[in-house]
Amino acid sequence: MAATVRLWQAGKRWVTDDPVILRQLADGLRALPADRPAAHCRSRDPIRGYAHAHQVMDVHAAHRCPRYEAAAAYASEACR
Repeated sequence: MAATVRLWQAGKRWVTDDPVILRQLADGLRALPADRPAAHCRSRDPIRGYAHAHQVMDVHAAHRCPRYEAAAAYASEACR
């Protein structure tokens, strides 16, 4: 599925023209677990500001990973 997404993002017309591939891609995306942290959940990149903290919290709100906690802590400190 990851290869299909990369081909789709690269603009390969045969990926976007084939309804079977698109259906498989959609089914695969639906099957991804929302509660399991991905690689970006383990990121150690610093939060770059209040707005960035809220963006990070929005992305990670479903599973409350350590990245969510770091952003929430940043936003809390920024409000003081």
